[in-house]
Amino acid sequence: MAEVVRQFGGAYLEKHAASADQVKLIHNIRACKTQLLGSHVTACTQCGNVKVHYNSCGNRGCPGCQGVKKEKWILERAHDLLPVKHFHVVFTLPSELRGICLQNKKLVYNLLFKCGWKTLEAFSQDPKQRLEASMGMISVLHSWTQTLVYHPHIHCIVPAGGITTDGKWKATKSDGNFLFPVKALAITFRGKFMEQLIRCFKSGELRLTGKLAHLQDSGAFWELKRSLYDKQWVVYAKDPFGNPASVLEYLARYTHRIAISNYRIIAVDNENVTFSYLDRKNNRKQTLTLPGEQFLGRFLLHVLPGGYCKIRHYGIFATRVKTSQLRKARSSLGVMEKEKVNYTVRDVIYLTTGVDIHLCAECKTGLLVTIEETPRPRGSPAIPIAC
Repeated sequence: MAEVVRQFGGAYLEKHAASADQVKLIHNIRACKTQLLGSHVTACTQCGNVKVHYNSCGNRGCPGCQGVKKEKWILERAHDLLPVKHFHVVFTLPSELRGICLQNKKLVYNLLFKCGWKTLEAFSQDPKQRLEASMGMISVLHSWTQTLVYHPHIHCIVPAGGITTDGKWKATKSDGNFLFPVKALAITFRGKFMEQLIRCFKSGELRLTGKLAHLQDSGAFWELKRSLYDKQWVVYAKDPFGNPASVLEYLARYTHRIAISNYRIIAVDNENVTFSYLDRKNNRKQTLTLPGEQFLGRFLLHVLPGGYCKIRHYGIFATRVKTSQLRKARSSLGVMEKEKVNYTVRDVIYLTTGVDIHLCAECKTGLLVTIEETPRPRGSPAIPIAC
């Protein structure tokens, strides 16, 4: 991705308007793990081997900076998950809302999270579903397809049950093998989301400019409203996972994934970028070649607003109640309480790869100590994008 930015970043910024967050990401990817972001020099206490380590940018949109974060998240979330079946649920917005979403990312993403949870919460308390218990949800925002087309949706992991008012664990139908009917979930989700979207329109919170300016007229907006109510929305629920380890590994594919990883970029030349993608209809890997600036434009569509939280916890996993709620669930399930561990980067790398980053790679006995450090510049590095 750094090569893509070097080739096409300057031309893209000259021709297209970009947000501050998009510009920052372009600069960060360009400078990641180079001298532009500073460095530190280590020496071995035994053999004296000296090595220079360039700093990574740490931007959550950078393809090269997500690996350790993902593994750290898996290790820390293992403390929370219960030994029950879990469902993978996906709430998706229809294509007609993509333009509104692009102009109102933070607002619409918030509605997507909120309405997804409110939908599950309503079903969990519905006597017809024979659960009537407090459920939980860990959700992750995504906004792309395999070909980088804008497609906002959230991936959710939902335990197959909840905690009743008397503090007991109760499984969903069929001993946790069935969650809720997906068509009914989709209808309820549509209703809750549209109710909130209409409220935002009436209050003037929605930004509708450019190609969407005509929607400022109430007649045009109500026409869009009718078309969205007539459309069948999509909620997907995958068959349940059998154990917490498989749940975490599966969800971790989504938590720290960005629009495209470096390994999927096959070739970059003076004009085009070629990358691989999975054709889900045929379950086959394909390749797609796009003009470099178009590829970069698609990639930048998925940059989140600054500081936006894309991983959220609800119900029994919500931060303010999860300690007490999970304690009740474990007690009801006959599971021992676990002590939570906070992992350092060194811990994460050692536990996942067996490599101790403080141990000298040459002599295998000495420890690495920092003997010199070049501080990272404050803010985004002021560097030209073009080579």
